[in-house]
Amino acid sequence: MRWKWRQTPVSPGRPPLQEETAALIQRLARENPTWGYVRIQGELRRLGHRVAAATIRRVLRRSGLPPAPQRASRQT
Repeated sequence: MRWKWRQTPVSPGRPPLQEETAALIQRLARENPTWGYVRIQGELRRLGHRVAAATIRRVLRRSGLPPAPQRASRQT
């Protein structure tokens, strides 16, 4: 019974996204304004990062970058 209460608590949920990965997502979105979430996800997978498209959308929304069609029209 004592062993149960001596364990360190484990935080629930998924670990947070690394700052380097978030910066890479923002850089890919800025340098390639016509790429959507799924295209960015594919390029990240090529580089060895497994990130969901919804996570990419959340990172871009938090950083103030609009979806791909709106990013592309602002650049032109």
